[in-house]
Amino acid sequence: MRQLISIICCIILLVFFWGCSSPTGNPENGKRWYSKNNCFSCHGIEGKEGKAPQLAGLKMNYSSFLRKLRKPDSTIMPTFPEEEVTDQDVADMYSWLKGLGSK
Repeated sequence: MRQLISIICCIILLVFFWGCSSPTGNPENGKRWYSKNNCFSCHGIEGKEGKAPQLAGLKMNYSSFLRKLRKPDSTIMPTFPEEEVTDQDVADMYSWLKGLGSK
C-alpha cells in the first residue's frame, strides 16, 4: 500500500512539473516570428524601448505569456489565436525574448 501511495505521489508531481514548464523554443525562429508579426512596432526592436511594455528578458512564465497573446488585457494589443500562431511559435518567441535579458 505504501508503494502505491509513493507511485501516485510521484505521478502527481511529474504531471505538476510537466504542466508548469515551458516547451522548448527555438530563439532564431522566435526572432523571425516577432519581426514578421510587427511586434517591434509597439514593443521596440529587440523587445525594448517601444511604446508598449518591454518584453526583453521576460519576467513572466510561459503560461502567462501564452495567455496574454491569446487574450490580451489591453484593447490595443491584437489577439493571436492558435490558428494564426501555434503554441510552438509562442514557445520560440518566448525563448528569444527570455534570452534578450542576458544581453
